[in-house]
Amino acid sequence: MSADTERRRVVRSPSFREQALDAIRAAITTGELAEHTVYSAAALAKQLGMSLSPVREAMMSLVADGTVEAVPNRGYRLVPVTEADLEELIELRSLLTVPAVRRLCEAGEPGSIERLRELAASVLEAARSEDSAAFLTADRRFYGEVLRAGLGHRAASIGLRLRDQSRVADLGPKSPAVDLRSAQETIELVEAIAAGRADEAERLVVDNLHYFRKTEAG
Repeated sequence: MSADTERRRVVRSPSFREQALDAIRAAITTGELAEHTVYSAAALAKQLGMSLSPVREAMMSLVADGTVEAVPNRGYRLVPVTEADLEELIELRSLLTVPAVRRLCEAGEPGSIERLRELAASVLEAARSEDSAAFLTADRRFYGEVLRAGLGHRAASIGLRLRDQSRVADLGPKSPAVDLRSAQETIELVEAIAAGRADEAERLVVDNLHYFRKTEAG
């Protein structure tokens, strides 16, 4: 595959199903969609301002991932996540992400590092704009690329499933689910990887994964 072809593949526009997945994942993570509430695909499509078909396809994907469960003849409900679940999810994500960043530090591949710089910049831009959906989508893509480049596609798939089961806790009604410090950490993480500073990269990535717990204190 040529470099131009690969570049076009990377920057292609997301499908309607992917757009629906991004929107629903962000709504789940921030608590916009509540646990113990059953949502029909039609109601979700109306709430998100999207067509029914891609929303239904997105929800079936989330059922397969274990993030939501189907309620026969009614719709979909989030799989509940407890405080202990959140701690376990962070620990499991760390078990994947730490070796991924250490391998990236050792490899020092310019192409991978440049791609991570682009994604980290998107995370920071969304955080500065206080755009919760864009921030969470960019953060997800950043960590997907960290895992893919460091350990491969299977690790990325597993890690993203774990992330999708996470929640941002205790947000006030007007508090965006963004954290400038968390976004800045992604920038610092990429530079630590680029410089081969493995211990610093490990510290940064573990701290950054605790974003899903940081907001409680706020």
